[in-house]
Formats: sequence, C-alpha cells, structure tokens
Amino acid sequence: MDSDNDRYERNPSFIFRRIVDEAVLVPIQRDVADMDCIYSVNPCGAFIWQQLDRPSTRAELQAQLLVEYATEPEVLASDLASFLDEMVSIGAIRRV
Repeated sequence: MDSDNDRYERNPSFIFRRIVDEAVLVPIQRDVADMDCIYSVNPCGAFIWQQLDRPSTRAELQAQLLVEYATEPEVLASDLASFLDEMVSIGAIRRV
C-alpha cells in the first residue's frame, strides 16, 4: 500500500522512445526481440513518464496533469493511481 508521501521514479532499466506517433517503454535488461516486453503508453502516460525525470509524489503528478489536461480531479486521481500501479507492477517505475 502506498501513501501520499511515496515518491515515484523511473526505473533506469527502461527506455522511452517515440516511434512515429506511438510512445513505448522497453526494458533493456530483457530480450528486446520479445515483443511481450515492449509497452505502449498513451499520450497521458508519456506525459507522466516525462514528469518522472525527477522523483515525484502522486499529488505532484496529479497537479501537473490537472494543468495539462482538462478533466475531473476524481477521474484523474483514479486513472493516475491505476497507471502508477501498473507501471510499478511491470517494473517501469518504482517507489523511492
């Protein structure tokens, strides 16, 4: 269970690339020929990844997202929590 004070950071073992109009995360410690290891992220996910150029709390990320995207704060908070949980589960980001 994470708390509001937890900070998140990128896992340096993942690289982010834009390929045409798609943003992908690729773990560099795995066989990059294995397509199951390549993760596509939507524009919002790419924005969050870019914000994690320094460790950030969920509240800090949410504030940045609210500036960038016009959406309801409750919906954004839920979507952000799901995204962070998924990225932690695959190892792309970690709590620090």
